[in-house]
Amino acid sequence: MKGTRRPPQAQAVQIVCRGANVMEERQITLPSVFRYLSQAYIDEFFSSGRLRLSAFSEFAKHPDEQRHDKDEGWATVVIHGKQLEVRSRAGKGRDSYVLSASLKEDPVLMRAFNTDGYFKINDVVGFGIAVASRIVGFVEGTARNCRYVGRKEITREMGAEVDQAFEKDEQGKMDIVKVGGLVGRALPPDVCFLKGGRYAHQQEFRIIWRVSHEVHEPLFVECPEAVQFCERTTRGEPTCS
Repeated sequence: MKGTRRPPQAQAVQIVCRGANVMEERQITLPSVFRYLSQAYIDEFFSSGRLRLSAFSEFAKHPDEQRHDKDEGWATVVIHGKQLEVRSRAGKGRDSYVLSASLKEDPVLMRAFNTDGYFKINDVVGFGIAVASRIVGFVEGTARNCRYVGRKEITREMGAEVDQAFEKDEQGKMDIVKVGGLVGRALPPDVCFLKGGRYAHQQEFRIIWRVSHEVHEPLFVECPEAVQFCERTTRGEPTCS
């Protein structure tokens, strides 16, 4: 029977790197997820393990509506002090690679992404650790479902230190480092998993690999050991029972 499979609730898992070894911290067993992709790239992955990991800057460049999002990794931060209210646009993810999948297996979603196939990642943790071993400068990784909101705005009460940070010295200058630190602290750790409500139908699940350098472009890795954690599916519309 063709249709949409209702996914189980997903939660976060963190993959960490200590020294030269990639290790893992499991919080729960994550559900299987689905990576929608052109069949040619799926065949290439199962043949050689070749994968394309995106950079957050790439989301703003996508020509199609389903993938284009100029605000990926960014949010408006509103900080309240004793007397001041500060608004700033801030973000994370400039030091990360990302792979997007979905919690749902759905032919409608496959067509919306303009793809002719998909594959299933059965073990997200095993897959993430395998890929991490192929990324130079890997520091830590997180895998979880995205959270959808009407407005990407974060509000924080931070008290008198906000007013103090914006006090000017004798030269009329503010401590920019202190101000930037406040904004950074106000950003939630899941800001890279925060998306606008208009994308909620995608039920996106992300694997993010943070590295020790800035990321400006996608990364292609060959990771044949990641294939064992995945399942090849048939071309075209998925079938569910």
